[in-house]
Amino acid sequence: MLVGLGLAMLLASCGGDETGRGAAGGAVADAQVAGAGSGWIMPPSVTGLRRDGGELVVSGQADPSGRVVLRTPAGRAYAAVADAEGRFEVRLTAVNGLVLTPEAQLGQETVPAPGRLVILDAAQGAAVLLSPGGISRRLGEGPVLSSVDHDGRAVILSGRAAPGSNVRVEVPGRGPIQVQADASGHWRIGMDGSPPSEVRVDGQVFAVPTMSVESGDGVASAINRLEREDGFLLEWQAPDGAPQTSWLPRR
Repeated sequence: MLVGLGLAMLLASCGGDETGRGAAGGAVADAQVAGAGSGWIMPPSVTGLRRDGGELVVSGQADPSGRVVLRTPAGRAYAAVADAEGRFEVRLTAVNGLVLTPEAQLGQETVPAPGRLVILDAAQGAAVLLSPGGISRRLGEGPVLSSVDHDGRAVILSGRAAPGSNVRVEVPGRGPIQVQADASGHWRIGMDGSPPSEVRVDGQVFAVPTMSVESGDGVASAINRLEREDGFLLEWQAPDGAPQTSWLPRR
């Protein structure tokens, strides 16, 4: 979770119809676990999203020739097989707010990825990967400030810029902060306390809405998605039950 060390991560379900086919690229996840007698299964890493006609195409990296499944909380599944280099594409017809858990499958063994994929705007091909203890990673086009993540104790601001470029972030009461985008064009800043009321990124101003964090007794897989004029507000829980709130600004 985002807490304690306040931001240790700073740096930073079977059944249903199955459809899909395989190809596209990205980073490989680190976690691996023993499979059903034939080696290791690596959880898939989702890295891209695009719209193709009436379908959304989710792409990423997995074990070469491995089976990748995107599963809803109700158990419906969409699947594809990765190519010889581990690249996969899963095609699906999605609605706004659809929640999917990426999984690797080998026989009866399944290994879920740590994050959950939430479709923000199916028509625009926009989605987000929610990662407990990390930032919300936007897929599809987004603004320079991609997300504000809060767990009640700490907050992470993150966004996108030209790879290697310097980004000027201004927060009331904290002064300007200079941060450099990494090789993939992502940047992040972590701080203790509550989200600021306003964030200015390279001169572009974002008014941050109130982000309440409540300890929930609801289902851990439930994600409350509120669509606002200024963006999307998601309330959810990490696997250990820790409540988190994410604001995803519009462009």
